[in-house]
Amino acid sequence: MAGWRDRWQAVVASDVSGRDGIGWEFTPRVGGEVAWAIFREDGGPFPVFISSRGDAELPSAEDARSMTEEAVADLLDAGGHADAVGWTTQNISTALCLVREPLLSWEGEEWALNDPDAGESAEWAVPADQRVPFNWLVASTGQGSRQVSTYQDDGLFGLLFRSESTRRLPPAADGGLRPRNDPPILRGQVNHVEVAYDVLAEGGRTPGVVSEVLLHGDHESTLLIAAEAYSRDDWRLYDESVVVLPSLAAADVLPWAPDRLRWRSTACAGG
Repeated sequence: MAGWRDRWQAVVASDVSGRDGIGWEFTPRVGGEVAWAIFREDGGPFPVFISSRGDAELPSAEDARSMTEEAVADLLDAGGHADAVGWTTQNISTALCLVREPLLSWEGEEWALNDPDAGESAEWAVPADQRVPFNWLVASTGQGSRQVSTYQDDGLFGLLFRSESTRRLPPAADGGLRPRNDPPILRGQVNHVEVAYDVLAEGGRTPGVVSEVLLHGDHESTLLIAAEAYSRDDWRLYDESVVVLPSLAAADVLPWAPDRLRWRSTACAGG
């Protein structure tokens, strides 16, 4: 069966054009500009995987997925984080492929900031909190749905991305969960996606976890973090909700437990 290499060619590693890090750039086999690029940036505390769209016509969804998985598997292995099972490669690649389609709308189940089962009234995040926790999120792209939730690996939780979703919003709030059809997440075209693969969690004693994902639009960004609110002022990393923030800068100035490792976005460097 014909694969993406019949239609596309890849330039790998140090030959990439004017970009920091190590990566793959894809151009049409008949010639032309870069259409798709996958990079690994190693300048921070852990590797960050980056996808970006170029000036040429984008590859098909099938080709983009195959290209991205091959590039991510190679970049994990080259960084000393070989993915023998392939699940981590698939998860990172699904997140990176959000570059392909516009995110037309979002919906999801929002978590309260406290535990109403303990007899208290539910408290919900407000804009001044700069972070909102969700049980799950689903984006509509016009060609399908994309789901974000969490997965558990031993004692840690990370972000889980699925290329299709069957989730449906409940009709009303139920205890500490309420439906939202207006999550504060960027809409429209995503130009770059950055996936933080945290290999230092718990002192590096466990395999890496997809801890944060940053979506870049034309004029705004959204940061997703695997964390949980124990109260309005007590937020735990590597926990079981998808926390939405407006930027890396917002996350950097907020308190987290354990202390959050800061990293620098480089997605827009070099084009």
